[in-house]
Amino acid sequence: MFDEEIEKAVLFYMIFEQMDFNVNEKDFVSDRNRKIIVAINQLKTEKGEISILSIAEKIRGNNAQIIQYISDLGEYVFGMSADIAYNKLIEYSKKRRFCELMERAKGTVIDTENMDNLIEKTIKQLTQIEGREESSKTFLEQVIKTMGEIENNYKQRSDFSLYMGLLDLDNILLGLHRQELTIIGARPGVGKTTMALQIAEHIARKGLDVGMISLEMSETQLIQKMIARIGKVNSYKLRAGTLEDDDFERIANICGDLKNLPFHIISKVRTIQEIEVKARQLRNKNKLDLLIIDYIQLIKNARRFNNREQEVADISRTLKLLSLELEIPIIGLCQLNRNANRNEPSLAELRESGAIEQDADNVIFLYQEEGQEEAENPVVVAKVAKQRAGSVGKVRLLFNKANSEFRSLA
Repeated sequence: MFDEEIEKAVLFYMIFEQMDFNVNEKDFVSDRNRKIIVAINQLKTEKGEISILSIAEKIRGNNAQIIQYISDLGEYVFGMSADIAYNKLIEYSKKRRFCELMERAKGTVIDTENMDNLIEKTIKQLTQIEGREESSKTFLEQVIKTMGEIENNYKQRSDFSLYMGLLDLDNILLGLHRQELTIIGARPGVGKTTMALQIAEHIARKGLDVGMISLEMSETQLIQKMIARIGKVNSYKLRAGTLEDDDFERIANICGDLKNLPFHIISKVRTIQEIEVKARQLRNKNKLDLLIIDYIQLIKNARRFNNREQEVADISRTLKLLSLELEIPIIGLCQLNRNANRNEPSLAELRESGAIEQDADNVIFLYQEEGQEEAENPVVVAKVAKQRAGSVGKVRLLFNKANSEFRSLA
């Protein structure tokens, strides 16, 4: 799993033919060759000239010996093209890293308490071996990339696939966005789960895969809420079993429609580590475009912390990093402090952790207007209290509790 001649050939092409290979010292075994590639990469970062003399100046040691060594590299390239040398070097490097990873996993597997976490961690590390790390970009390259994203946004300006289906709210947020964590906070009974389900169904109907982690309600309870909304069936009648014949016909048609949605309800996970595993599994199968979690304060952490606030802070940060890694939007439902009952909620009332406020890209609060507490169909205010990339504002929604549905008010 090592060939010094191949290493020397790659160095020759990089120094004398100015080939821009994406390699680093980990791809080389020979100590002398590793020092040379470190010097080359430093010169690339500094935009310096890559030559025998400039490399020798970067390496501490006998300059005459280093210069002679580099000068002799050309002896090892006969009959070996640049592409062949590079591909063989990377292949050997991958083999060594794979063996090292398997040895580490073998030493860990006996003492691990959660094989799913270990398997998923190993899969992630294998993926890193398969791909090559991107070399650091210059500011000019970063500007060009940003311009490309702006142009792509323009081309996709008519793509509403991640819009939530609540017109006034979508006008403020411009829908959901990949790599963003959105928090929907409310006190119990105000409708945060109902809103999340409504958003999930709306986006799934556009062909995007939606995953919902439910730590509070069962799959059956969530699907009943969906049936009640779509079929305009009173949710109390569903629970009490006081349905009529025409209700059953409607429900059968709705179930036939729902079964084809790319919607995944997961209720068997409890820790943030398990959520990470499940999300990566779905994403690796191209079956996750949006993840919803109901709700954050019910998530446990396999790691130990001094207090619950630290634990929730770690969970919140993990969800934000997960949205970045998987390049998907994540919606986290959140319970508010009790003093949010009669007041318009503020960011300070996110329960158990101020870190949620810091990590979230968007925060939406749901609360009932004054005097609406006993209303059958109360008016609920959706307050966008934070939007990292846009403005804040409020919209008024009508909450039909019997049919588990939110509607925009004109």
